[in-house]
Amino acid sequence: MRLRITAFCWALVIPGSTSAQISGQSFQITPEVDRATAGDSVTLSFRVRLDERDLLFDTMPQPITALPPGVRVLSVEKLTRAPDRIFHGRARVAFYRTGRRPVPVFSLPFMRAVKGLQRGTLVSDSAFVEIVSLVPAGNPPLKDIREIRVAPPPSPWILPAAAAAMLLLVVGYVRLRRRRHPVTPPVNPVPMAVPAAPPGAYETALDQLHLIERARWPEHGQVARHYEAVVDVLRGYLELAEDLPARERTSEELVWALPPHLSDDRLRAACGELLRQADLVKFAQRRPDPKTAARFLEQGRQLLRQWHERSLDGVTADALR
Repeated sequence: MRLRITAFCWALVIPGSTSAQISGQSFQITPEVDRATAGDSVTLSFRVRLDERDLLFDTMPQPITALPPGVRVLSVEKLTRAPDRIFHGRARVAFYRTGRRPVPVFSLPFMRAVKGLQRGTLVSDSAFVEIVSLVPAGNPPLKDIREIRVAPPPSPWILPAAAAAMLLLVVGYVRLRRRRHPVTPPVNPVPMAVPAAPPGAYETALDQLHLIERARWPEHGQVARHYEAVVDVLRGYLELAEDLPARERTSEELVWALPPHLSDDRLRAACGELLRQADLVKFAQRRPDPKTAARFLEQGRQLLRQWHERSLDGVTADALR
């Protein structure tokens, strides 16, 4: 009865769609855990039963509405049909707010081979997960914080005196070199140096990662700055090399917006994992140790190298055509 009421409500929300979970149908969604930590991946199991007269238009379940704040869909698998005519699938979701949270509602478009039902929407039932925080409860006091000491301003005569001394040294050095090594005009004109080509998106990203590595922010308690800077380098490379507005997309949107040559299962999963780790540090206040932060930067450098190699392979293939 609850499933039929839920389906009827969604039918009122979606214009032009036939009510879901009518006779002979069910769309069950079950979290594999009842309790999880903020930012952790929660696996959802799908079980879809259709009437023998039904036919799915798409086997990839999609959220029926916009996701609420603090919820991210990490991945969704296509449904597979078992011998008993039951469809099964899974999805991975992350929650960044604590409390009893409802899982997203998914839907599937279908048709039934009878007159008057050319297209309908099958809506999943409801489920909840208890999300707990990573940090302990309470408000611990801050310790060992000292007042800021303002240094006295420098004497106004220091800068002019230093500039005058530097000028005297330069003049004396130039005169000494002229006496020892008189300047003679060259016999042949010196060829003009050819300006070097500006670095590309890949070289620029590598240089930025090298600067982040040398800064050693995690060792000085700036772990969040380290993770955010690494992810920003990857997003900047996608904007320059692939013309993808990566800085304007959320982590979930960016993973599914990768171009075809950068979106096979291995590269998509690697990119999604790096963005997930950065979201945990940014939203869930996770603070990895310096070794883990250094390993995160190296993983970002490896993903950047793989993206660059895939882009070169695509350019070579286009040239051969």
